[in-house]
Amino acid sequence: MTKNEILAMLCDLGNEKRKQMYIKNGAGENTYGVLLGELRKLAGKLGKNHELALDLWHSQNTEAQWIACMIIDVKSLSLDEVRDMVSSLSYPDLIDKFINEVIYNHKDADILAKEWSVLDKDNLGRAGWKLIVNQISDDKLTNDELEEILIRIEAELQTVSPGKQWAMNHALCEIGICYPQFTERCIALGEALGVYRDLKVPKGCTSAYAPNWINAVIKKKKK
Repeated sequence: MTKNEILAMLCDLGNEKRKQMYIKNGAGENTYGVLLGELRKLAGKLGKNHELALDLWHSQNTEAQWIACMIIDVKSLSLDEVRDMVSSLSYPDLIDKFINEVIYNHKDADILAKEWSVLDKDNLGRAGWKLIVNQISDDKLTNDELEEILIRIEAELQTVSPGKQWAMNHALCEIGICYPQFTERCIALGEALGVYRDLKVPKGCTSAYAPNWINAVIKKKKK
């Protein structure tokens, strides 16, 4: 199956109402509004195909890039290719998808986490901190490294750009959830910073406010 054939299929699967929802959430105009389940099914049929993945990625279509994340061969991506691919992203959900499914498995993921997390550019800052969140979750950081992260969060969380702030806050919560020795400190830090304290949360969803998020997940784990 070629790039153009896939794009035509995605166009047929699109939905205008869903497209507008994706755009409202940060996707670009080059979006069809296809259900994620349909994208997963199509990616499963395609299997790993690095060259096709690159063709789909460079189409700049949101759904095509989503599929590319699932069929690309991360081992075949150079460091410069990764930098170029992330630099063009602005849709938060797609940034997270690309980081979680592709870049976190790249041999230079640690380099990119350090490089991107200090940048002011929102999409790269978010990408760098999403990598850090994964490092925290997978127990790849020492206590000293966690201390350094908390110091950075305390100094920067209130003033960074929205996408980067969301990922930094996630890192704060993940430390509080995964490392009991830091739980009380993370809750206290979340209270002191107050980020997302007043954010309205749909019924049944967990608040992004760090003290609520940390306590809710720990409580759930104990059940």
